Formats: sequence, C-alpha cells, structure tokens
Amino acid sequence: MTTNKKGWARLADVRFLAVLAAVLTFLVYLPALENGFVSWDDDTYLYKNDFIRRLNGEFFNWAFTQFTASNWHPLTWISHALDYAVWGLNPFGHHLTSVLLHSINTLLVVVLVRQLLSGIPKAKSGFLSSDANPALIALLTGLLFGIHPLHVESVAWVSERKDLLSGFFYLMSLLFYLRTRRDTKGAAKTGNIFGNSNYLACLGLFALALMSKPMAISLPFALLIIDWLHTENTDTKALRRLLLTKTPFFLLAVASAIVTFAAQKTGGAISTLTTTPLDERLWVAAHALVAYLYKMVWPVDLQPFYIYPPSVQWFSLQYLGSALLVLAVSIAAMWGARRKHGFAAAWAYYVITLIPVLGIIKVGGQAMADRYTYLPSIAPFIVLATALVWVLRRVSWQKFPALQRGLAAILLSVLLIAMLTPVTHKQIRIWESGETLWRYQIQKNTLVPLAYKQLGVALFERGEYAEAAVMMSKALSLKPQNVDLLSNLAICHLELGNLDQATQAVENALRIDENNPRALNTLGEIFLEKQQYPEANRVFYKAMQLEPGNPLRVFNLAVSFDKLEDRQQACIYWRRFMATDVSEDYDAEIRSHLADIGCPLD
Repeated sequence: MTTNKKGWARLADVRFLAVLAAVLTFLVYLPALENGFVSWDDDTYLYKNDFIRRLNGEFFNWAFTQFTASNWHPLTWISHALDYAVWGLNPFGHHLTSVLLHSINTLLVVVLVRQLLSGIPKAKSGFLSSDANPALIALLTGLLFGIHPLHVESVAWVSERKDLLSGFFYLMSLLFYLRTRRDTKGAAKTGNIFGNSNYLACLGLFALALMSKPMAISLPFALLIIDWLHTENTDTKALRRLLLTKTPFFLLAVASAIVTFAAQKTGGAISTLTTTPLDERLWVAAHALVAYLYKMVWPVDLQPFYIYPPSVQWFSLQYLGSALLVLAVSIAAMWGARRKHGFAAAWAYYVITLIPVLGIIKVGGQAMADRYTYLPSIAPFIVLATALVWVLRRVSWQKFPALQRGLAAILLSVLLIAMLTPVTHKQIRIWESGETLWRYQIQKNTLVPLAYKQLGVALFERGEYAEAAVMMSKALSLKPQNVDLLSNLAICHLELGNLDQATQAVENALRIDENNPRALNTLGEIFLEKQQYPEANRVFYKAMQLEPGNPLRVFNLAVSFDKLEDRQQACIYWRRFMATDVSEDYDAEIRSHLADIGCPLD
C-alpha cells in the first residue's frame, strides 16, 4: 500500500502533470501545422507586411511608434518578424511557433492552478478546498485549457499570435506574484515589496503582456483577487498596503488603455454611442457572458465571426434571460463570499477579464469572439474541473486504494481528451485556408458581409477573379456604399478586363471617399490599361501623397512616368522603390530595366 501511495504521489507531481498536459496539447494541435495562412489579417500581419521582413532599426521604430491594424503591440510584431527571419513565408513555421506557445501556456496553467489552490486558507476555500485533490484539478484545468475547441481560433489563426504571447507573459506574471507573496509572507510584510525581485519581474512581465495585446489590462484586478483569496484576516492597514503595491500595475494599465483607445480611434474601429446605444451594448455584453460559458461546457456552433445584432429585443429570452442569469450568479457569488471566497473569486476573474472585450466600448462589428475567452476561460475551467473531481470522489474516492484512484483520474483525463479532440480537430480544419474558413462562416450565417468579402479576397489571391467578383457583389448587397468593397470589386473587374465595370465601381468608391488611396490606385491602373498615362500619373501621385510609405504607390508612380517617357522622374521613383524591402521580389527585373533607360542605382 505504501508503494502505491508513493507511486501516485510521483504521478501527482505538478511538474510531471504540467509537462504531460503540454505534450498532449501539442499532439492534439499537430494538424494545425498543415494549415496555410487565411485571408483575414494574415496579409497585414505577415505575407503583405514589408516591415517584418528585416529586423533592423526601421522595423523597430515602426513596431514601437506606429499604430497598425488599429493596434499597438510591438512584441507581437517582433514575434512575427523573428518567425519570418527563420521560416520566411512558410506557414508551417509560423503555426509551429503558435502551437508551441499554446502548449507552454498550458503547462503554465497547470502550475498556476496547483499553486493557486494550495495557497487558499481552508476557511476561505469553499468548493476549492485543498482536500479536493488540487493536483488533479490542475491537470484537468490544463487539459481543458489546452485542447478545448474554443481556443482553436487563438492558436490556428497566425494573426492571433498576440493572444498566445500576451497569455504567456500574463500567466508568468501571476506565477511571479504568487512567489512574491510567499517571499513576503502575505499581507503582513508587503512594506518592502517594491524591492523584491519577484515583484519587479511580475511588473515587468505585465508590461510585456500589454505590449503583446492590451487585453492583459485586467491583470491588476487578478492580483487583487489572489490577495483576497489567499489572505486571512486582512485589516484596513494591510489592505491599504496591498492596494499600494498594485499602483504601478494600475498606472501601466491606464497608459495601455490610453494608447489602445488612440490606436482603435485612429483605425476608425470604435463605434459611437449614437451608432450603438449604451443600454444595447450592456444587453449584448450580458448575453456574451452567458454564451461563452455555454460554449465552454458544450462547444457547438463555434463561428469565426459572431455578427453584432442589428437590433436587440430587450424582453427576449436571449437577452433578458442572459441579463437575469448574470445578475443571479453575481448575487449568489456575493452572498457566498461572506463565508467562502472560491466561487466569488472565479466569477469575478471571469467577468473582469472579459470586460475589455464585451463591447461596452464597442470595437468592430462582432458581438463576441472565441479568441476573447483565451485567458478568461481559466476560472470556469477550474470550476468545471473541480466539479468533475467532486463527482469522481463521490463515485470512487473512498472505495478504492490510492493507485486505483490514480487510475480513475487517468481514465477521467482520457475521456476528457477523447471528447474534446475530435471537435478541436474539426475546428482546426476550418482554419486550413481563407476559403475553408469563410465558406464555413457562410454556412453558419449568410448575413455576414465580412465573410463574402474575405472569401472574395481568398479567391482573388488564387486567381479566381470571376468568383471573387461575385463574392464582393454579395458583400455589397449586405453592406452597400462601402469603399473597401467597391475598390475590391473594381480590382476584380480590372483583372477580368471589364474596364467599364471596374471604372463604375471605383468611381462609386471615390464619390464616397475621394481620398481613398486604394481606390485611387485602382483608378490609376484602369487609366494605364486604357493607355491614358497623364491621368494615371495624376491619380498615382495623389495616392502616393496620401500613403508615402506604401511601396506599391511608389512603384505605380514610377511605371506611370515610364509610360510618359519621363526618364528623369521615372529614375527618381525607381530608385526610391528599390530602397524598400519589397523590391527584392523584383530586383533582377527592375535592375535590367533601369540599365536599359540609363538609370544606374549606384
């Protein structure tokens, strides 16, 4: 019997369990390594991003000083640049990095949950009681986090590297905070905490998390929840000290919020209260809180894009029912917190970590997104894992010796993996390419303009211009008078040789926004096809003035000067284009042309 106990103790070692969960997660995600890029942000982040091609001073200046894709996340750009330096544009390598990061995060979740549960005073634990086998709860939580299909979007979509990177630094920061608490023995000695190396590491990791994805802004509140959960008999003076130690974290969070708001506003992603009233946003937010929990327990009908409802029926079951459920759970959590803090802490973490993306400050056209659950899901998964362990204890815990209990725990883990893996693999296949992704979305919801637009982009990139034009037209039928869609439709018709239809589409776009660089560029290309070179030169020049850093604008202007046989001006702009990183794709051909027109580069 002693041998059996020792054997189970070795199995229950947190290091072994954490590595086991990470390896299993990596194996489950192996099919993602066969996926390509998708026609949704992957062009902006990767295969059409000239900046990530070289890790030089210009790149770092751009990464840290510019708002791109309505975001400021320099570490995410550095991550993509490092991948490009190693793998180029081979999707395998980029997916490998994402899968490895997610597997490491799974390992960290197991370690974090094990340490988190072990530090809760028995008087406060409630359902998170230390005698509920915290090692097994940690393993099951890690497996849920690692292989749950709700997280496929964060892992299989290369552009969501920011989720994984921010998650890594967030989890590491929490672990260092738990070490800080052990060093300072809780609230009693936090006066010297500012000089503690683990505290400084925790703060630094938080800054790195924010520079990867600003959703990490919730971390100071997570630290306060840990304090509340782990500290016994906190008096007013000790509470003040705990709050004081969070001041640098809140200052960083406020700075990140200001920068993020500026980035989103610059990109035109923020909706006004006139467009979407606050009360409507709150009803949608309540529904999202419930919908996420439902999908964690029963992962069905997962979609890349959950479209924001055109109208909200306040007294419908979907919205009123969700709001009442959120209110009821919140009241229950507060009532229970008077004696036991476990459930209240889990609910508070879940809600607080989701607040930045619940749409109260509305960004984009989605009501919710699977990727938003990446870190918030940890608390519900702890609750779910604890419930599974509770059932296991009731069925077999007292009836079998230690080794048999260990085998029962292993069987429970295997069943969990067997249930979730097929659904996760199905989700991974959906993200195989832009075409598979958006055809799936259209199957789920035929009223999403983005789906038709991005499917059109995927088809265009494959040279299927006629079908791409059809998709752009369908998108326009749902979202008429959209400049981007009209510009895309014009480009499709241009490739098909339908110059009249292309001209009509681009002129409609310019009537809406006369200074749209993409529309101007397309109009210039139409003028080139019509051999109207002065007109082409005029609009290319205007497009370049609007986007002076875009190599394509410089390239087209050089071409138009060539057509006008203005060798001097053509030479100026060819040299300027050759100074850009993207020129390497055309290097030999352009050098030969420049030699022909007597324009030496050196």
